[in-house]
Amino acid sequence: MSTCTTKPKRPVRTFTIGPVTRALQRVIVLAALGTTAWLLVRYASLPDTVASHVDASGQADDWGPRWSVLVLAVVMLLLSLGVAALSTRPQWFNYPLEITERTAQAISREAERMMVWTGLGLQGVYAGIACSLLAIDGALLLVAGLLVLVGAVILGIVRMVRAAR
Repeated sequence: MSTCTTKPKRPVRTFTIGPVTRALQRVIVLAALGTTAWLLVRYASLPDTVASHVDASGQADDWGPRWSVLVLAVVMLLLSLGVAALSTRPQWFNYPLEITERTAQAISREAERMMVWTGLGLQGVYAGIACSLLAIDGALLLVAGLLVLVGAVILGIVRMVRAAR
């Protein structure tokens, strides 16, 4: 016998997305498209063997075939576009707390912001990796992106918990 539980129906978002959040969502998409285009334009000039992994300082420590750059570009583009799209649908999120009619809008707003900042951090990581693959020092972008990613999640959860009060 199987027991299925249905998700509780969450209140529909009624708040308006702020202009800064909307602009940052667009920045995520444009940055992902721009980095991907940059990699594709430079693809033909890459050597047959390229860096397939870089350490935290941006130095290559593993190597692979040139086509691995295309895999990176596809994965990062899809991930970036997915995060940007998901940031507009906070009702789909799996929250670490109970959503009530009273707290739904505040929690959804904070979750949306968390996803936007996660997407921005992801763009820093993507750009840092792309720079490193193209023999440009991308360590600063990579580290900054990772810090934004971690900070977005920690701060986002803290703000959602506060919004639930």
